[in-house]
Amino acid sequence: MDTKTLCLAVLSMGDASGYEIKKRVEEVFSRFMDVAPSGIYAALKLLEKEGFVSAQIVVQEGRPNKTVYTLLERGRDALVVSLRASEGRHKIRSELVTLLMFADLLPPTKLRDILAHRIAELEQITTELEASASACRPGHRFLVRMGMELASAELAFLRKNVPGFLDELGRNEASQEKKSPDSPVGSNLLQGQ
Repeated sequence: MDTKTLCLAVLSMGDASGYEIKKRVEEVFSRFMDVAPSGIYAALKLLEKEGFVSAQIVVQEGRPNKTVYTLLERGRDALVVSLRASEGRHKIRSELVTLLMFADLLPPTKLRDILAHRIAELEQITTELEASASACRPGHRFLVRMGMELASAELAFLRKNVPGFLDELGRNEASQEKKSPDSPVGSNLLQGQ
């Protein structure tokens, strides 16, 4: 989904300033999409020029004026066309997944910290999802329930399996330290073992 479509999607939930759209993108959408919040203001200007959104200057006392954007019918139609054209691919882009794949190359203490951070992150996500359980759109409510299920399952898995995983890595680290520095790296992978 491009930045313009993302802005239209956020505005379909209600009028918002550029700052509010950027905040929503950073707090919500960036968790599951590659987005560039820096391009939001430029996208909003283009959307206004194309007649998809209207912009109204709101005067604020003691603070700079802000521009509030409203989704127009033409913009809603463009959003629908874009959503219908999407293939709905599900991709996982996770630094955590990469680190876990190569966990044997990292100290167990680093992994312990990373996994403790992930557990805390999942607890925060669960709290945020619970707070939005009364979302008005059916798709939002469905996603909140799905997100809670996924977060709960991942939390349960991590709480049950992290201690044993870290123990295994500690044992592997100890055995690696005993190997000769001249041992070939990855030779067992190449031999299919």
